[in-house]
Amino acid sequence: MSQALEGIRVLDLSSGPAAGMATMILADFGAQVVSIQRPPLAPADGLNQLPATPMWRRGKQLLTLDLNQNTDLERFHQLASGADVLVCNWRSSALARRQLDFEHLHNQHRHLIYCHITGFGSRGPMADCPGYEHTVAAYSGRMRLFSGIVDRAGPVFSALQVGVHACAQSAVAGVLAALLTKGKNGAGRLVETSLLQGMLPYEMGAMIGMQFMEQFPDLAPLIATPSAQPPIPSLFYHPAQAGDGRWMQFGNLLPHLFDNFLIATGLIDIIADEDFNPKQLLLKTSEKQEAFRARMLSRIQERSTADWMQDFISDGGIVATTYQTTQQALQDPDIVANGHVIKDDNGGLQLGPVARLTDTPALPGAAASRQDSWALQWAKTPRPKSTAKEPQALPLTGIRVIEIATIIAAPLGAAFLADMGAEVIKIEPLGGDPFRGMLAGLGSARVNVGKRSISVNMKTDAGRQIVLDLLRDADVMIHNFRPGVPERLGISYSQVSKINTNIIYLQCNGYGSNGPGALRPSTHPIPGAAMGGVMYQMGEHLPEELQDTDSLKKWCRRLMRANEVNPDPNTALVVTTSVMLGLLARQTTGRGQRILVDMFGANAYANSDDFLTYPGKQSRAMPDADMYGLSPIYRLYPCAEQQWIFLGLNTSREIEQFCNALKAANLPAPDPNQMRTGEESLIKTLTSLFSKKNAGQWQSLLGHLGCVQADGLAPNRFWIENEQAQEMDLTSEVEHPAWGTYRRHGPVVMFDGKQQSLAAPPLAGQHNTELLSLLGYSQAQINEFYQQGTLWQEP
Repeated sequence: MSQALEGIRVLDLSSGPAAGMATMILADFGAQVVSIQRPPLAPADGLNQLPATPMWRRGKQLLTLDLNQNTDLERFHQLASGADVLVCNWRSSALARRQLDFEHLHNQHRHLIYCHITGFGSRGPMADCPGYEHTVAAYSGRMRLFSGIVDRAGPVFSALQVGVHACAQSAVAGVLAALLTKGKNGAGRLVETSLLQGMLPYEMGAMIGMQFMEQFPDLAPLIATPSAQPPIPSLFYHPAQAGDGRWMQFGNLLPHLFDNFLIATGLIDIIADEDFNPKQLLLKTSEKQEAFRARMLSRIQERSTADWMQDFISDGGIVATTYQTTQQALQDPDIVANGHVIKDDNGGLQLGPVARLTDTPALPGAAASRQDSWALQWAKTPRPKSTAKEPQALPLTGIRVIEIATIIAAPLGAAFLADMGAEVIKIEPLGGDPFRGMLAGLGSARVNVGKRSISVNMKTDAGRQIVLDLLRDADVMIHNFRPGVPERLGISYSQVSKINTNIIYLQCNGYGSNGPGALRPSTHPIPGAAMGGVMYQMGEHLPEELQDTDSLKKWCRRLMRANEVNPDPNTALVVTTSVMLGLLARQTTGRGQRILVDMFGANAYANSDDFLTYPGKQSRAMPDADMYGLSPIYRLYPCAEQQWIFLGLNTSREIEQFCNALKAANLPAPDPNQMRTGEESLIKTLTSLFSKKNAGQWQSLLGHLGCVQADGLAPNRFWIENEQAQEMDLTSEVEHPAWGTYRRHGPVVMFDGKQQSLAAPPLAGQHNTELLSLLGYSQAQINEFYQQGTLWQEP
């Protein structure tokens, strides 16, 4: 059985998790990856061997080269001549000094796709700053989002490495898109992404709302910077503590799901209350709302987690899970059943493939080796020199995607494809995607950019025929129905592939198609709780003793702020990657296939730093109890004027530079040896030091060394107003069909060093007539569809 990337050669000139995970995925699906290792560092600098490094390196061949030596540099160029792709995460200035930047390499190796992964972007005032996850998170305002989950003021350390996850997936998707359009003899091109761009998918609409405050005054509290006190959760999205002291998470977003929950918990009598709103799932008076909340929380404490989950799983229509650590999630039945963990060579466990391609499955390789057989092969068989014209269009131009999905994860994944040039047609139910009715449609505007929309009743024969007509010439179909629903609608893979054998058919579910959760619904808080991300964000500090009502409310507030929206974007990014793997496989095999993606597996990848175990593995570095950070030299500090900075030092060289910069500014510098050992007494020393200036002053002095302001612009303003975001074109002006002109979120991956034209989101059914006319339907037929209730259009 062939693999999706069989025959692709990848030269990996990188270190660290983002590029490491990206090239691991490429290797898993058949690419030959030769990873260039720098000469060994001094023993004191052991930071390059992070706990997940053995996993990132699986299936690769390692080759040590010193690119400061002419002979090794010549061998590097020899390898570049034989490679298809270069993945690099050096800073732009370092690449330019060695003439290894895109311009120089493109002149020498015009066939080569050059993927550049950075911390803050390849240009702008922060281009040469250390690009660590948490430095970028602090700088972009992400740490402000978690304020209130501990008993102190100020920003809170954002533990989960979402930027790394987004950056890795975006790099893979961008590389595969460039390979798809390049073909055998085309010209290479520049593919760029960054940890800063990796933070962008997690801004889910507040940035848009800030631009339309007059139109959405009622949403001001939700759009504004997060308050110090986290809001109380909605009744349908509530955490709770069970009778055994363990914590559970519910996510019954839609009325029928909440009804199922009420029946199973014996709380269904509430629907008879005249003040209960069955559409908004709340009670009209705060007194009744809080009385029912207390009753609900008390009810969950009457039984153990295991007993509740047994009932919920048996019901099959209740969204619920148990909070777990990442190490506990390795044994989760749905994770195991869907192949999201596999054994390594030492009897440990590690992440499985990012997606299940049914015809060209991944074959994760053994531990990295020091063999050089691929390097020798590439040297003997260099790639042909390209004489093709430079690519101008976005790489997915001409690819048609049919999206039949709702809410966030799958629609956002399709939007990322649109940003790379794909034509995406969103098929919506009558009345539109339910997400349009939430938060005035701000989130829907975020996840549906760049698409055309048709709103059709798929339960009618005419509606099903319209959908099949659209699918007949499509390249990709994406849906997020539970198993059984596509069959009833006539759009299962077996049904669609009969009319389109070349289609890439991706289904995105909550728990996966195998295991006890296969038929169960899921919403974003569930994988956040079950895969360990929330426990990590809480520093695994959750009380096990049973709490009274007031304490339950406090911890529920904190858990829901920690369990922010990231599980959906985490999944969306994997949807995009998986579609691209399918398209590349089709280019090789000439046929389409079915691809399976789920939220549990995607969020396991977002926890990749700890989603593995092996003898001698170090435990996951946990934030301190007050959520400042991971160590005295990698944490938040208060400074003058009640402001905050984040200090992100990782290497001996960075420590030396930090101390030297302080001395040069006539400021007291700590002992470098004390900083290397990370003694707790250092916190007092650095706290005193940072109290002498405000955050802006410290960033001006030490920003180039990884000391950045952590309480600057909030994310709802950062992407539009920040100088670095502006320099990297991370927003783009578009015209919303109802609201007018605004700046939308930019792409997570860029091509050829520039942002190309981006489109606004559509209204539901905005393109009904246009699309049906292209299919050959007459205006009379279209009018009749409206009269029959087959079509609907948002006013």
